[in-house]
Amino acid sequence: DDISVRLAEEDRSVNNNGLQVFGTVTKTAVATGADLVAYSGFSTSNYLHQPYNADLQFGTGDMSIAFWIKTSHASGYKDIVARGDVGEGGWNAAKVGSWFLQILSGSGNLRKLDFYYRYGSTLGFVRSTTALPLNTWTQVVVQKIGTVMSYYFDGVFAGSGTIAHTLSISSPDSTDKLRVGYQGSGYSFPCTTESLALLRVSATAPSEEQIKKMYNDEKHLFQENAKATLYGSSDAVTALAYDDDTELLHVGTSAGRSEFQGLNRVNNTTDAVGAAISASNGFIVED
Repeated sequence: DDISVRLAEEDRSVNNNGLQVFGTVTKTAVATGADLVAYSGFSTSNYLHQPYNADLQFGTGDMSIAFWIKTSHASGYKDIVARGDVGEGGWNAAKVGSWFLQILSGSGNLRKLDFYYRYGSTLGFVRSTTALPLNTWTQVVVQKIGTVMSYYFDGVFAGSGTIAHTLSISSPDSTDKLRVGYQGSGYSFPCTTESLALLRVSATAPSEEQIKKMYNDEKHLFQENAKATLYGSSDAVTALAYDDDTELLHVGTSAGRSEFQGLNRVNNTTDAVGAAISASNGFIVED
């Protein structure tokens, strides 16, 4: 009688701490024939949720949020991701250290982003100087190094500001959840017109060079028919080899050999790979 089971979306990092699905969240390919899917259809009853996670107590240290977004936002605010107990009192009653990332509304700020955070009795924010484009996939990275928080859209600097306060929630408990697409009761604007993909929240912050590489690697997954997974149904890797000349990674499984250029699978074979692969200058030997 004390057991409950809920559908969850897998955390594909080493932490393996997934997000629970509340209601119905839509998953759709980011482009025709593509492997990568995006999440949409958020509302006050349809969202992703993670119970209190101590790994997200960032304090005054570095942190980052990265994701891809496509929006048809025309009016109203939109909450992308939030952490903390909002409650019926809204953010005026939220705990110190709570935060959320929101798309703005209104003349002059339409589709800019705000990172709001609670400190003392005050709600502070850092705003992007660039606005999100309409109806196209955009990579967003929000990273905080020291006291400086910066925005990057498609690998390009998009504004910055200062946060000198903690991003660890005071006296945390089970109400201090992480939510995606919907913030919580009392003060919330669901992402009803947005699609989200490749969301990551981290206690580390990438460099500007790493952000550009992330964008250049990930953008290929948003093309028609782009492949992002191993060929076949098995994920048990039997052999690996990287060809420095062609810059292709060869991954063997019982279903065959998958060839990856960055994150994008560009080719595959259908003969099982048992134990080893050797690759050099486009010449491949496998066992």
